Formats: sequence, C-alpha cells, structure tokens
Amino acid sequence: MNSRETYTKFARYYDLYAGSFSADLPLYRSFCGPGSRILEIGCGTGRVLRPVLETGARVTGVDISEEMLAFAGEKLADYLECGQLVLINHDFRALSLAESFDHVFVSFYTFNYLLTEDEQARFLCNVRKCLAPHGTLLLDLFYPHPLARPESADQWTESFTTGGGGTLVLRQKRRMSGAVEERVQIYEKGDIRDEIVTNRRYVTKQEADALLTSAGFAEVRVANGYGLDDLHPVGATESTGSSFICAATGMVK
Repeated sequence: MNSRETYTKFARYYDLYAGSFSADLPLYRSFCGPGSRILEIGCGTGRVLRPVLETGARVTGVDISEEMLAFAGEKLADYLECGQLVLINHDFRALSLAESFDHVFVSFYTFNYLLTEDEQARFLCNVRKCLAPHGTLLLDLFYPHPLARPESADQWTESFTTGGGGTLVLRQKRRMSGAVEERVQIYEKGDIRDEIVTNRRYVTKQEADALLTSAGFAEVRVANGYGLDDLHPVGATESTGSSFICAATGMVK
C-alpha cells in the first residue's frame, strides 16, 4: 500500500489517534506571530494548524492526503474563508512551491515516512527553495519503539479511545527491519475494521545533520523533545536515544 492509499484509510481515525497530542504546540507557536508566513508539511487534519493560526500567522498547510485536508478544511473553514489559511494537496518529493515562507514545520514525524536517501534529499532541496534565507526549518524526528524498548518488538498492544459516537479499539505492533520500522495497526469501531501498515525510516542526529547540510541548509541544531533551550550543534559521537527536534536555517553557508 502506498502512502496516499494508507492515509485515505487513516484519515477517519487520525483525530482519535493523535488529535489530543499537544507537547509540540508551544514550540511551533513560538515561531509565529501576526503576519508571519508559515508552512506546515504533513498538516493532516489540522492539529497544529489551529494553534498556529490563532497567533495571527498566515498559514499554508500541505499534505499528500486529500482526505486529511478535507477534514482540516471542515474544521478550519473560517480561516479558509478569510484567506488566512491555504490548504494544498502537494508532495515535496516532486517539486517545491512558488511562495516563500518565514518558517517551515515538518511536524509529527512526517519526514520519517520518506524511506530512501534519494526521497529525503529531493524533499529537503524542494523545501529549502521555498524557505526565506533567514527562516527556520523545524523537523520533528522519531525514535522507534523497538529500539527504545527491544522487548516490545513484534508484540501486540491494545488501547481504547471514546469519541465521535463510539469507541475506537486500536491494536498495534511494531518491528525493525534495518533502519525501517514497520507498524501494523488494526482499528475497530463498531462494524468497521481497518488494518493499516506504515513504514518509517529512523534517522540519527548525525544523519539528519548531513542530509540538511547537503541540501544547502545552515546552522543545523538538535534538541531532545520539544524544548528550544537545549538546541545545539550535533556532536560527532552524540547518541540518539529519543525523538528529537532538528532546526536549520535556509541561508547557504
């Protein structure tokens, strides 16, 4: 199943699965203000878009899933109507956008869904083309559960979420194949049952630094979690033991 087909199915569950996650929102809001031009890549159904729009920023949300964008458009119709928000079905692996943005957010592990170095390189080169020279790119990069907790690999877990007129049951398991995590999720709600398989490529801090530098970004820094206070250049022997934020500027060195 390709990524577009996967997110056609995932769109109906996205808000119940990830809609309440908010740990990253203060980080993104800190880069925004009235009139700032913000691009979010992998905007999904609008979890990050709304709090960013509330700062007065002018926002473009991009996703490869038309279904995700349709949900976002319904929830954020007022911002669309007044022109503060634009939603675009677009794939940065293929080409850039003509507009220039003050800051670009690649949120909630979107970058990890690029499975080859070629995809990653083309994506970053196209992102840099539409980032203002002194603007900031923020990448949110994941650390796989099977690496954090090896005993959990290939083991099923089950969770329940109530909302939207019923209870969603989610069973999932994960395993590593080289640098790629395969995640199998089974969603059940009433009489509906969907199995969704996604793959995400683990990227270390040093690999992220090299990819960004090769794409023409400068001042690459990393921080564990979502705190700006800990942003620092990547050390040659620095370990990657958790999810992390990677920040870079569009200015060529």
